[in-house]
Amino acid sequence: MSDAIAEVQVEDFMKITLDPLPHKEIETILSAIGGGGADGAIYKFELLKLAGWSGNKLTSFAKDPENAASAFNKIRLLLLKTNDSKELRSLLES
Repeated sequence: MSDAIAEVQVEDFMKITLDPLPHKEIETILSAIGGGGADGAIYKFELLKLAGWSGNKLTSFAKDPENAASAFNKIRLLLLKTNDSKELRSLLES
């Protein structure tokens, strides 16, 4: 599933396009893995923090695109190994 997701580029956070951007695809996957709805949103934010995202829930990724791209790409690589919510968290914590 995740091997079809392109690497997240810094420029992605400033693009306006109708094409799905890689970080949006990753966000969708994380939300689903985390249980959807509010649980999925919380899980997604927790994993982004574990991956190195330094912003809060209201911080735009465009405010620090290098940090955001790094966090998303770290998660993207882990999604190639597993889609299990607990295993993803464990891999990011180690």
